[in-house]
Amino acid sequence: MQRFIQVRAGRENGPGKIVGLVVAAGYSSRMGDFKPLLPLGEKTVIETAVTSLRQGGISDIRVVAGHRAAELRPVLELHQVDIIENLDYAQGMFSSVVTGLKTFAGKADAFLLLPGDCPLIRRYTIRQLVQAYRRLAPAVAYPVFNGLRGHPPLISGRCYGSILTDPGAAGLRGILDRFAADAVEVNVADQGVALDIDTPDDYKQLQAFYARQEIPTADECLAMLHRYQADDRVMRHGQAVAEVGRRITGLLNQAGLNLSEELVVAGGLVHDLAKGNPNHSRRGERLITCMGFPALSGIIASHMDLEFTPEYVLDEAAVVFLADKLVQGDRIVSLSERFKPALTRFADSPEVISSVLQRQRTAEAIRDRIGSMLGISSFEAMVVN
Repeated sequence: MQRFIQVRAGRENGPGKIVGLVVAAGYSSRMGDFKPLLPLGEKTVIETAVTSLRQGGISDIRVVAGHRAAELRPVLELHQVDIIENLDYAQGMFSSVVTGLKTFAGKADAFLLLPGDCPLIRRYTIRQLVQAYRRLAPAVAYPVFNGLRGHPPLISGRCYGSILTDPGAAGLRGILDRFAADAVEVNVADQGVALDIDTPDDYKQLQAFYARQEIPTADECLAMLHRYQADDRVMRHGQAVAEVGRRITGLLNQAGLNLSEELVVAGGLVHDLAKGNPNHSRRGERLITCMGFPALSGIIASHMDLEFTPEYVLDEAAVVFLADKLVQGDRIVSLSERFKPALTRFADSPEVISSVLQRQRTAEAIRDRIGSMLGISSFEAMVVN
């Protein structure tokens, strides 16, 4: 049984070079087109895979090419990577792993193995895997999302001999299974580890994920909450806030605004990510920033206190702020019902009462602005009911 760990990425500790090995030598037969050179945003799939490793802190990146290698070379030469040609690529992916590993087996302590058709790995995931290796020195560290292993595994030097001498009948998976007792699984909030391209439908899904990669998916948000051990109350509250925020966003967009429903839902789900910590909104902001979601981190930072002036342009942060104040626990309530318990509980604490009243006034101002835009005087009652 593999060890399962929670790793928070930070400063790397300990010596040891880690190589990023991208394998892109196959025929792409199921796809019907050459996967590495398919467009993904302003880059190709193979360029995006290289960029993912580099943004994760990996400087030595090597790409194994085979089928149509001559077409890959000019694209890869722009990215300062070592290009390794596997003349035996027809024998399958394992032959490419062996070909690549031979170039650094005596020079690197470990390597991240990334198939070229699995390009969208978040930099925080790479850092988590490296941290797991630095701290625990496993034979293999696997990224796991929603209970399923994905790419790229980080494979230590202890596996090199077996990989280089095995005939490969069981494939790389069969070899790594021998090291199962000394492997770790690293829980990551990264749906990209499970997204590769085998079919045109897979490619469409990858393109959609790429288009919104700066906003975590709902499943990624839930993985974040699990990783930081949010309790069931926080989870249920976040889901209710996300739903209210989604409804408000839909009404505003129908009225002509162009707000991101995905960003509002993500903000609703994880706004209390650091609940239970002092100044949890600021701590949550820092955690989300480290994960690489700057737009979301601003929403987390302002969900408790938002300076809503007459000049403020309604945005996703304002929607999440109001949605949060329309939910008590996991129940949708009026603003007066939401704030009444706090006003009663802290009646003898003038400073606290002042803060609570300011938040209530801000929520009412946002509510009134939205009602005015929609031409609905009873906007709050419509949401609550």
